[in-house]
Amino acid sequence: MTIRFAPEAAGSGIPHLKGALLHVRKLDWRRLIPIKFVGGVLGIGAGLSLGREGPTVQMGAAVARALAGPLRTPPADVPQLFSAGAGAGLAAAFNAPLAGLVFVVEELNRELSSRTAAGALIAAVCATVLSQWLSGDTPAFAAYGLASLSLKAFPAVIIVGLLGGVCGVLFNKSLLQSLHWASRIEYVPRWTLPGLAGLTVGLAAWWLPGAAGGGHALAAQLLNGTFSGSAIILALLLIGKYAATMVSYGSGTPGGIFAPMLLLGALVGTAFARVAAEAAPSYSMESQSLAVLGMAAFFVGSVRAPLTGIVLISELTGGYVLLFPICITCLTGYLVAEALRDRPIYDALLENDLARSGLGAPDVEPRTVYIGVQRGSPLAHLSIAKAGMPRGCLITGVDRNGRAVIPTATTVLLPGDHISVLVPGEKPDAPIEIARLCTGL
Repeated sequence: MTIRFAPEAAGSGIPHLKGALLHVRKLDWRRLIPIKFVGGVLGIGAGLSLGREGPTVQMGAAVARALAGPLRTPPADVPQLFSAGAGAGLAAAFNAPLAGLVFVVEELNRELSSRTAAGALIAAVCATVLSQWLSGDTPAFAAYGLASLSLKAFPAVIIVGLLGGVCGVLFNKSLLQSLHWASRIEYVPRWTLPGLAGLTVGLAAWWLPGAAGGGHALAAQLLNGTFSGSAIILALLLIGKYAATMVSYGSGTPGGIFAPMLLLGALVGTAFARVAAEAAPSYSMESQSLAVLGMAAFFVGSVRAPLTGIVLISELTGGYVLLFPICITCLTGYLVAEALRDRPIYDALLENDLARSGLGAPDVEPRTVYIGVQRGSPLAHLSIAKAGMPRGCLITGVDRNGRAVIPTATTVLLPGDHISVLVPGEKPDAPIEIARLCTGL
């Protein structure tokens, strides 16, 4: 289904959404929603090591795209509508409205403005209220009985951050390599790979049931201190879950990496607690807390979104008592991953997709790119004449605090402005360069 009808439904879907926001990918909601929904249910329901959070983000944006026409949304507001739908999808999947908002601001739009934040917050809150009404208000990875960490345990907090940052980078590189290997397989048809992945993960689950599926049950044991397996079992689960995720995602099945990534982080934190307890028995009492911190560090090391990591882990575990240690762990994981010069996973997956399939055929007609100017970006405080737009691209409008400004050569672009740029159809890569100028990223 995916290969024939909606190739963009493969995998997480968040890289495709980022491409749509950069105007280098199209979001065809009519084919995407049914294929992503049915494919995700089949793949995740069959036990592949994938999560539902990436698909809900992509489907949330697709639903927003479907509503743009009936709501008569102005073209300049369509990207914000995309983002609001994506934030609602994440909030509903995790019961985490603030995480949905911060994810939109930090990862998708990479801007903080009332246009983006207000819509994303309203959508995330409404989605959470509805999902809680339908399925209850329990956090997605509820951790009960958490206690604040003593100052003596803070060296362990930093070590978990270091481990999470390193493991997040290794996870990113392995995930990209799995896609590369899958694309080079020639002795079987491409459409058989999900079945082969299911066979592999199924055989592994015969001995390690925790390696299959999203891993919520195993994560609950780790976060609540009820996991009774030995250190060897813990190591085998870490290796098995890691390999199962690579095989599952590389097969191209619709499904995300959020849940597997968080479980891997919890396994890393718990494994460190077991090792540390050999030297200092008091650390055995901190196993739950270190599992939570491992989730945060692993997520930030891979996605490189520290604010999202702090809010997300606090909301989905209910671990607000660990907010300060979570902040330290996320900062450590972020700095380690940055020092290793690794690309954030969703940016790397988008670049991999663009390198493999290209930017697509140029449009015959010119198109308009709507994007915000960020503080500290190369465009901030420059006049339009000195903006350095790609050749042939023309700034046709400036929205400043809800007021339309007629652009002239001397108009100075300020942080928070939203500009409309007319891009020639024969320049499909121009939106990426415009996005870099506006965001500085």
